[in-house]
Amino acid sequence: MFGWTGRTVIVDLGNNSVTESKTKKAYAEQFIGGRGLGCRLMEDFADPALDPLSPDNPLIFTTGPLTGTSAPMSGHFTVTCKSPLTSTIFSSNAGGYFGAELKFAGIDALVIKGKAERPVYLNIFDEEVEILPAEHLRGKNTAETTALLEMKGKVACIGRAGEKLVSMANMVNDRIYSSGRGGHGAVAGSKNLKAIVVKGTNNVQVAKPDVFGEAVEKTKKLLVANPPASKGLEKYGSSVFTDLLDYMGTLPAHNFNERKFPGAEKLSVEAINRKYKIKQAPCYACPIGCRRTAEDGRPIPDYDSIWAFGPNIGNDDLELIRELDRLCFDYGLDPLSCGAAIAAYMEVNLWMKIEEVKGLILEMGNGRYDVCKGSHAYLCSVDKEEYSTAVKGLELPGYDPREMPGMAIAYATSNTGGSHLSAFMAAPEIMGKPVLLDRSSFNGKAALVRHFQNLSAVIDSLVMCPFSILAIGEVELAALLSHVTGEEYSSENILLAGERIYNLERLFNIKAGFTQKDDMLPERFFGVDGIDREEFEKAISDYYHFRSWDDAGIPDEAKLRELNIVMDRW
Repeated sequence: MFGWTGRTVIVDLGNNSVTESKTKKAYAEQFIGGRGLGCRLMEDFADPALDPLSPDNPLIFTTGPLTGTSAPMSGHFTVTCKSPLTSTIFSSNAGGYFGAELKFAGIDALVIKGKAERPVYLNIFDEEVEILPAEHLRGKNTAETTALLEMKGKVACIGRAGEKLVSMANMVNDRIYSSGRGGHGAVAGSKNLKAIVVKGTNNVQVAKPDVFGEAVEKTKKLLVANPPASKGLEKYGSSVFTDLLDYMGTLPAHNFNERKFPGAEKLSVEAINRKYKIKQAPCYACPIGCRRTAEDGRPIPDYDSIWAFGPNIGNDDLELIRELDRLCFDYGLDPLSCGAAIAAYMEVNLWMKIEEVKGLILEMGNGRYDVCKGSHAYLCSVDKEEYSTAVKGLELPGYDPREMPGMAIAYATSNTGGSHLSAFMAAPEIMGKPVLLDRSSFNGKAALVRHFQNLSAVIDSLVMCPFSILAIGEVELAALLSHVTGEEYSSENILLAGERIYNLERLFNIKAGFTQKDDMLPERFFGVDGIDREEFEKAISDYYHFRSWDDAGIPDEAKLRELNIVMDRW
């Protein structure tokens, strides 16, 4: 099948073995690839009740049918495991060039299980997969590790935070791209896996090159015609959200205690452009190029990092934000969770001095202080859970649910916890894409959140950049998938696949011990100046209805039969 090699590489670090299998064609048809394939393979390889840091928790890297093609924003890959931060199933969509290189090596899925006796790294060159010693890399951070390995291919690696099993540790690929949130780096560290290096020489075969090329051109035109994509992200990068949210009066600050940050102007895109000479650092096949570096080669932080180390901790020093962001990338720490943990620590300790933050990150990167376990775990340990800004253990990013009712529903019902990427409701509620929604009401939001969640699951499975949702819908995605594979997909087909993926993730979490009580926002977002609890609970009930879940948030048997999810497994 074009766009799908069926090649799954299974690496067992416990017995130092590499085997391969042909993944069933039905997996491609029902789960597309990427996040969907990772989710389905978790069902094969993982018990939902396992300890996330046990050798039995697989670390699964997956590409999609569009990865490595000329489709715009299609150079991504996903990494899936049970998260040590949230204990949920967790798939992250990651950019850069590593995903395309995996695809060029002919790999649809790389499943890593077990634990090596000593540090190792994987070296992949097309059909050859080697487990090599990494003692010489022990204790090194991501920049140094990458420098020592990148002559062999594209590198994804952990820093000291992953080695120390820090719950918010991530992997860093291609020097400046994060593997995302949820603690994948800690899972790699628990396996004594320091890095993966991949080099591929194969071309991705497309079933219908001519019509696929036409579909590619159409999607590019849609991106160009979309102001948030072409006039916002392309021109300024994701830091443009700082300006937009400040203008809308929805820029949360000081651990969500405030909704306005006086120093926002110092963090604006104008301030960034005045201070640095900027150049784009786009991911593979991306015509937008929202990732940016300065003249010194270091990244310009994206909005998530600017917010996490800026308004969220009461800091308006742009250069300090860059330094804190650099430390996170070097140690292999998720900047959002790191910033949230620091904000929580500052609130508990009566707002420590900003100049002390760098030292705290260094301690966290080396696995010291309880705060490195994540903000929610830390706050529970000091009996200050009321300060939490986390859903299912994952801290909210800088999009305030008190100002975006749709985002409030999306956060609460996300399978990975407080992630804005499970359904980016800021698009319709702030930017008016695809339509502008009333930010003052929950009315009509539950059904739209369900749609966005299903669509996002499709995007993560193809695998495309999450920002593609601003301009590209299910019709265009179905055309791209049909032409690359030679199989006919309708928009209804792919949205059904997205719904199947979302429900399978939900079932994993239920088996892991999550209940409807976990579909809730932190207490500080409710009250006189916040969200009306009764309206919120009614919206969640409506959401369950549109999902065909019962009152306890459990998918009913008829829905699972419709989605062709085998009942006896659950």
